[in-house]
Amino acid sequence: MSRHLCRLLAVGVLFLFLSVGVVAQEEKVANPFYKFWAGTKPGATAVHIERTKLSGPEAKVIPDGVDEKFITHKLISVTDDRAVVEMVVTEQDFLGYVQAAPTRHIFPAKWKKSNLERILLDAGGKTGEDTVAVGGKDIKCKTAAGTIKGPDGEQVEFKLWLSEDVPGTIVKQVRTARQKGDVIAETSTMLQSHNNGD
Repeated sequence: MSRHLCRLLAVGVLFLFLSVGVVAQEEKVANPFYKFWAGTKPGATAVHIERTKLSGPEAKVIPDGVDEKFITHKLISVTDDRAVVEMVVTEQDFLGYVQAAPTRHIFPAKWKKSNLERILLDAGGKTGEDTVAVGGKDIKCKTAAGTIKGPDGEQVEFKLWLSEDVPGTIVKQVRTARQKGDVIAETSTMLQSHNNGD
């Protein structure tokens, strides 16, 4: 799945939960990623495990055909203008794990309205409510489901579980990537632990 399509998916599914009251001529609107971190204290973390079951040739070069990653997000700082989140990815390899250098995501409080609207319209999703068990504890979540289409017959079907009690809000995510109708990857992301920076 292309990185461009992954970025569209990430913004699109989170934007489904925004109730942004804006005037049509405004050029920038509330950024969903900023909003999901803005109410969190610096130092707060969320650790997820992401498993992607691959199809085709890629499945033969990955151990057991499953790409497994542990992803830690940590809020570094938040102001009225932006949130800075550090991400560390630890990925399974044949004989152990590889940890990438930390990267920082800077989420401005406002973002281009045209970019967000295009993704929202493409996703056309459904919302609801559900409960997810994490570490023996039930977390009440809002859900979103939909499909985002990309170039060259790419599309991603997704379902997302979100909770404001979790830093960054993502509790669970399931997505299926298709290329011209064929499944190329099935990914599930699940919250393992979180710390609200208390």
